[in-house]
Amino acid sequence: MIPILEIERKIKEKIKTIHLEVIDLRGGDHIQAIVVSPDFENKTLVEQHKIVYDVLQNEMKTNEIHALTLKTYSPAQWQKIKPTFSRDIGHNI
Repeated sequence: MIPILEIERKIKEKIKTIHLEVIDLRGGDHIQAIVVSPDFENKTLVEQHKIVYDVLQNEMKTNEIHALTLKTYSPAQWQKIKPTFSRDIGHNI
């Protein structure tokens, strides 16, 4: 299990973030990250997620993070979605 603040630090260290929320969904190893970054401009959703996964690859390999749910947006995407944004992950763990 890795502390939420450590996950935030790692993401901020490698990705320029405008908005970042890291949420513990269950016991510290099921995490949701909401990341808004100009690094995501002109990137597909898969490319955006890969950027975040690359930052946390060691934690995923060692099972410190067992499950990672991502919501990633460029600043332009975030401005469009922000008024109706939901943190809901669509299922209960």
